[in-house]
Amino acid sequence: MLVIGGTDCGKTSYSGVLTAMLRAAGATVAFIDADIGQKDVGPPATISLARLQGEAALAQARPDALYFVGDVDPIGHFLPMIVGTRRMADAAQSDFAVIDTAGLIEGPGRALNAYQIESLRPDAIVAIERARELEPTLRSHPHCPALRLRPSSRAAAKSDAARKRARERAFRDYFAAARDLTLDLERLAMQRTRLLAGEPPVDPRALAPDFADHLLCGVLDAQGECSGLGLIERIELPARRLRLHTPVLRARIRALQLGDLYVGRDGRFLGRRRPGLF
Repeated sequence: MLVIGGTDCGKTSYSGVLTAMLRAAGATVAFIDADIGQKDVGPPATISLARLQGEAALAQARPDALYFVGDVDPIGHFLPMIVGTRRMADAAQSDFAVIDTAGLIEGPGRALNAYQIESLRPDAIVAIERARELEPTLRSHPHCPALRLRPSSRAAAKSDAARKRARERAFRDYFAAARDLTLDLERLAMQRTRLLAGEPPVDPRALAPDFADHLLCGVLDAQGECSGLGLIERIELPARRLRLHTPVLRARIRALQLGDLYVGRDGRFLGRRRPGLF
């Protein structure tokens, strides 16, 4: 079941009620959090999967699987969002999977929802809308049964500043138990980058000593699955080593996927990587 709607319309609250009802009926239920900016399960910049157990509320769920997107803004990241959501749906292993989506629905958001629908082929769409703003999306996919709902009167609007604070707090909490590791670049695969691929950087300035300091990355295990996030502290190319701040155990680390955000240990947003720079 794919839950779509704009920001502050109560998608997550509805998803919580729906998952609780399904579990009460005896079904096994997975929740997929495909909102990379305002997460309820797992850290920001990821698509996350939680197989819900017992009677625990959605807010207490912990991720069973992650897919690293690398940013908190869907714009410019449609491909990893679609791939990640599909990957999590394939891994759900439950009678029902409830997928909560980002609040981007106009303009490029319409394309994102369309691609998600094409990729997932959901059994049903739950459209939470204020004034039939989802009509173009639903009309374009008549093969998918759709349930239209109005937002709850209790759905509270959040300011951009509040959203930013929530993301910073989520990053800060996630990295609270992180450790500093020094890794051998010869034993580490690097993805989503031209580094160590035998190609020169687009801009020579990319090789300044601090070019990757504080860059958010996904940490992959031997099966290529995301085990968590890390912050690159320094890439020392001459010494062929990388310093990483992460809660992931050293023994699990086989590859890094470079993201597009620079993030401080306190969760603050420090900037974005320019596409194609390295």
